[in-house]
Amino acid sequence: MAGPAEAETARLSCLRPSPQSAPEYRRLFTDPEVARWLSPPPRGAFGDADADRILERDLLHWEAHGFGPWALHSRDDGGFVGRAGLVWTRIERRPMVELPWAVLPELQRRGFATEAARAALGVALGLGLGPLVSLTLPGNRASRGVMQKVGLTYEREVHHAGLPHVLYGFDRRHLTS
Repeated sequence: MAGPAEAETARLSCLRPSPQSAPEYRRLFTDPEVARWLSPPPRGAFGDADADRILERDLLHWEAHGFGPWALHSRDDGGFVGRAGLVWTRIERRPMVELPWAVLPELQRRGFATEAARAALGVALGLGLGPLVSLTLPGNRASRGVMQKVGLTYEREVHHAGLPHVLYGFDRRHLTS
């Protein structure tokens, strides 16, 4: 059963990670295809220690805010799918709630990121969080497609985490139209 800041979709359990999520995070974040978009050159690929730091940051986010990134698992077999959810970030010195996602490469292009992003939007709206945004590198067409499918719209280019990104936002007015 999912808690108030967790979610279940048709195919996913979107749950708070635990310290036992470390092997899953390492598998996801050290994958070269995932690193291509999350830690591109000149930064270089993530190692196990980087994945462990991401997990620790996610665990601390949950403790501090009562919501955060999820560990995604298949409802069919319980297998790990990826990471998505909600996380506070700063864009141009303004606090915003980001919808991040990363799916294991062998499970990409099956709609899991879209499903998780929709669930994250629902949780964010239910908790009254905002403003809601998503970021990606300009060339990441797959993530940009997910953003558009879930109702986010392109706003502008920004510099984030030391790299150029595109920023998509969610306008609550779209809910009433």
